[in-house]
Amino acid sequence: MSSTGNAIACASVAVSIGVILMAVAISEGFKSEIGKRAAGFTGDILLTVPGADYMNDVYPLDAELSYLPEIERIPEVRSVSETAYKPGMVKSDKDVHGVMFKGVDSTYSLDFFADFMTEGALPDFSGRRMSDEVLISKRLATMLGLKVGERMTVYFIGDQVRARRLTVSGLYDIQLENLDERTAVVDIRQIRRLNGWEDHESSCMEIALDGNGGRTSARTRMQVYDRIGDIIMTQDMEGDDQVAVRRVDEIYPGLFDWLALLDLNVLVVMVLMMAVAGFNMISGLLIILFERISMIGLLKALGMRTADICKVFIYRGGSIVLKGMLWGNAAAILLLAVQKWLRPITLNPVNYFVNFVPVELNFLHIVTVNMAAFVLMLLIMVIPSLFIARVSPDRTIKVS
Repeated sequence: MSSTGNAIACASVAVSIGVILMAVAISEGFKSEIGKRAAGFTGDILLTVPGADYMNDVYPLDAELSYLPEIERIPEVRSVSETAYKPGMVKSDKDVHGVMFKGVDSTYSLDFFADFMTEGALPDFSGRRMSDEVLISKRLATMLGLKVGERMTVYFIGDQVRARRLTVSGLYDIQLENLDERTAVVDIRQIRRLNGWEDHESSCMEIALDGNGGRTSARTRMQVYDRIGDIIMTQDMEGDDQVAVRRVDEIYPGLFDWLALLDLNVLVVMVLMMAVAGFNMISGLLIILFERISMIGLLKALGMRTADICKVFIYRGGSIVLKGMLWGNAAAILLLAVQKWLRPITLNPVNYFVNFVPVELNFLHIVTVNMAAFVLMLLIMVIPSLFIARVSPDRTIKVS
């Protein structure tokens, strides 16, 4: 095969494998990053009042459920936390903004918010006295014209209007716009007092699972969801409130449907890239066959079987594929590693929910893509090798 044709076929395989690897890594990166952020706001699984929103402030859920210890013993469960919600109004210089205040206690892990802190510090709810600190988003602080350490007046409207003065302890920037703009974290004792609830009553129970929010976490979430359902069904429910079990993907269906579309996009990319690589490999092998047609005829005349001759050309094509895959893997992994650690390519968080291209490097995915691609390319190379069966020794030797 000519050096030019060899290089084109090799480059085609390298580009195709590289693009596929990057598409898979970026798709998994989006699922991991956005899934982690959505679950950070609400937990992976919630126990709520049947028929009520998880942020309801009217119908309390008794958090003293008899089967909670059994749920906490599930290996994948990291924590089970009480949360209470209350909508409020905050007035800025020019406008009034509705904010959903999420009440948590000192046992609630704020590590998720700590990862996205931009200014200030996390609030401290461990004191004996009810804390007046509040954690809000950077976007909300900009809208309200607030800074860390400043006081904000919140109005809670019910049977009567009640006002609370809260101190901004810190700002976070998670970049899920709808949630950032409306969610503030306060002491759960504030919310219970406003709702008129007892110390053991809450809006819902958040169950956080181990994992990074990606495809593996989605499978784990479904498994734990089923196990929790089984635990509840087998319990004597006479002394417990009725609960509904909900997953985070049911709470934010639009967000997770958007993530599911990424699988279709990746599939389209894989089909197109393999089609391009396959076409170039077929063309390359045909060139080899035409260049060596007299040799094929001679080998047949000497008694070599057609299948053995086909294997020789497939081995030759296989070496080109392996070389291309090696270069494609090296280039793709290098680019993905640079993006993962340095994040030079940025995005608009309003459209993509993150301000950078997320990357998830998974050794199993890399190996699976390479093995599947190599097998498929070998199968594709069988097509031009069938031309060998039609080569007639007497004609080729006579022509040569």
